[in-house]
Amino acid sequence: MERRILSPEELARIQKAIAAKYLTSAEILTEIYDHYVSHLESFAEADFGDELFQLEQKFRCSYYNVLQENFAKTSKKELQQLQYSIWKSYFTWPRFIGTLLVLVFLTVLWSSLEGKARGLPVVISMIPLLLTFCWILVKSKIKVHKIKRAIGLTLKIQSSYLTNIIIQYSLLSGLLNGFIQLPRLFSSDEGFFESYYFIFVSFLLCVFFISYTLTLFEAWKIKSKTALI
Repeated sequence: MERRILSPEELARIQKAIAAKYLTSAEILTEIYDHYVSHLESFAEADFGDELFQLEQKFRCSYYNVLQENFAKTSKKELQQLQYSIWKSYFTWPRFIGTLLVLVFLTVLWSSLEGKARGLPVVISMIPLLLTFCWILVKSKIKVHKIKRAIGLTLKIQSSYLTNIIIQYSLLSGLLNGFIQLPRLFSSDEGFFESYYFIFVSFLLCVFFISYTLTLFEAWKIKSKTALI
């Protein structure tokens, strides 16, 4: 049987069925909605109610929650692997030249700073990460809003990729906060800020924040072509 165009009333029934599931992943919601529409387009109007009922029996809470959980894990692993592959590319020719120049610059910078001032570049390096995060957040929200408007849903959903990025950003913010708070324990010991421990940790964190920001932005440029981020 040839596919037919669903009527506005039929689409409204599909939207109502999808909305009742309280999905949180934009990707899974889109996938289920497309599956419903594609499946029901293959049946006559007289069979619409029965086929919609069969779909509802399949896509129960226990089923689509597993889909969301699995996709959340998959998207997290995929994003991490992509960032790691990008990070490794910084040590291949000719990008290694840029990496080397950045490391040399940071080394010279650290040698010119003293005491608590060595912690300042760590805080500053978090600013580009914040801007990158806000950019991805806004772009993802716009994409998801367009999909919700096209489908006709008002559910609060967001990309599973964005959820993972938010969690990672929260962890990095906590790491930065810990770095800022830690010296207060040694406020009476000026030697702490000249210790190899403080110098090494502050330098390492700065490099880490910079490399994470770069890999996140490059990973976003790649994934934004196909994903809702």
